[in-house]
Amino acid sequence: MNKYSGKNMWPGLLRLTKPIITLSVAFSALTGFVLFSGSFSEGWPFMYLGVLLIAAGSSAINHIQEAKTDHLMERTRNRPLPSGQVNILQAVIWASILSLSGAILLWYQTNPQATLLAVFTLFWYNAVYTPLKKVTPWAIIPGAVVGAIPPVIGWTAAGGAINHPDIIFISFFFFIGQIPHFWLILLRYGKDYEKAGFPSISKTFSPDQISRLTFTWTAATAMTAILLSIFGVIVSNAVSITVIILSVALIAAFYKWPGIKKPAQFERAFIIMNLYFLFMMILIIADAIIR
Repeated sequence: MNKYSGKNMWPGLLRLTKPIITLSVAFSALTGFVLFSGSFSEGWPFMYLGVLLIAAGSSAINHIQEAKTDHLMERTRNRPLPSGQVNILQAVIWASILSLSGAILLWYQTNPQATLLAVFTLFWYNAVYTPLKKVTPWAIIPGAVVGAIPPVIGWTAAGGAINHPDIIFISFFFFIGQIPHFWLILLRYGKDYEKAGFPSISKTFSPDQISRLTFTWTAATAMTAILLSIFGVIVSNAVSITVIILSVALIAAFYKWPGIKKPAQFERAFIIMNLYFLFMMILIIADAIIR
């Protein structure tokens, strides 16, 4: 059977969308939507699906951009393009369909502002951050913008003003949290990235320095979450207390970061960070509904 036949192709096309990441991006947009509307009001499914499609399209474009370097890395050589499960033409068509469908859906079912923000996010991820990764390990700083915008997309799709303090604070929280998230990946697979020609922070900082930097950014993420209550973005006492407990637990979990050396420990830390953000999004949504 041809390796590009339908039986092999469709699972590969699904993998091109990075489902877990795209679902997370769409959920963060939903967080912004509910934060403004105070409920799962009419229109949220269209917003959610539109963001999901654009995020999926952006992920597929990223696979196309990094197909050659993916082939060089142990972690990524079995992805759909380097493994031959999908060819470039199929990936380009798939990415185009997803991206255009998402943009059209947002344009007609939400508003131009939300649509332009979503398209800008795709542009920033694929045209700015992805090429910049090959130039500097500090690409994660501008790259964090990609994670900060989806809540704003949801907020504006629900009718919120882009310059409202609440969504600015939420966006800043997501921005700060992206940095230790990215560094965990780089720390875990740094040698793999170097082998593929990507610059690595391990050439600039010692392992202990990187450990301290990662902990500092993680602590900053937790403190920013606590500030959401102090500045009135989160108003429920029960939710505020839960946020404080979760944030202190996150700091405690990463306090012994210099002792993390084994792959399993990195993966555990990565899971903890992802769960923290999932719970934070759920708490922000819950607070918006019960306030």
